[in-house]
Amino acid sequence: MTDLFALQWQQITASSWIMLLSVTGFWLGMSIYQRSSGKPLLHPLIIGTPFIAVLLVLMSIDFDQYYKANGLLSWLLGPATVALAVPLSKYLKQMSKVIPILTIAVLFGGFFAAVSALSLALWLTSEPIMMLSIAAKSVTTPIAMVITQQLGGLVTLITPIVLFTGIVGILVAPQVFKVFRLQDERWQGLILGVTAHAIGTLKAFEKSSRCGAFATIGMGLNGIWTSLFLVPMVQIFMA
Repeated sequence: MTDLFALQWQQITASSWIMLLSVTGFWLGMSIYQRSSGKPLLHPLIIGTPFIAVLLVLMSIDFDQYYKANGLLSWLLGPATVALAVPLSKYLKQMSKVIPILTIAVLFGGFFAAVSALSLALWLTSEPIMMLSIAAKSVTTPIAMVITQQLGGLVTLITPIVLFTGIVGILVAPQVFKVFRLQDERWQGLILGVTAHAIGTLKAFEKSSRCGAFATIGMGLNGIWTSLFLVPMVQIFMA
């Protein structure tokens, strides 16, 4: 436990002025996103990420240096994820009535996401390190980073992949809901949480707190479920 706190403190104290680039990029992205009335193609991450990337290139700052300088923001991902339990508590009674369906959706959704990620990686490349770095693409960033470290993949690669997965998720989800005539915001939220993790959950909260609560439970349960089966499954997959 002491070692864990020491590592977290080291991560926080490694932060530097470079973190201001992230704050500026997010502010710019949010400003444009709000003015567009929440259009997915103008999501803050779609706007802010290229903006920050250009600044890093112009200032000759490599990703490792940038990542370490954002230690405080990286550490805050954990508490921010846990804080989602607050709105979730309002809808526990509703969720208790649909536990069987909810559980089946999370189990099958999480498993299918992992298998499809590994299959896609196997189709695109034969490099083991790439496959290990893509496997955890469908869980929220803090969990994906830990799983990727356990697998021996590249944390610097899984982070943008998780981001890309979330963005694609919120872009495609409305069309999927329309095609399958899925209007119940509970299941819309659950699907967004399982497939698009934190980005999908934030999008769900834009719809309603109820939708966001179900997205939160989907994201959380999928993260736990994936952390249990993914490592042994990858070992078998790559044997």
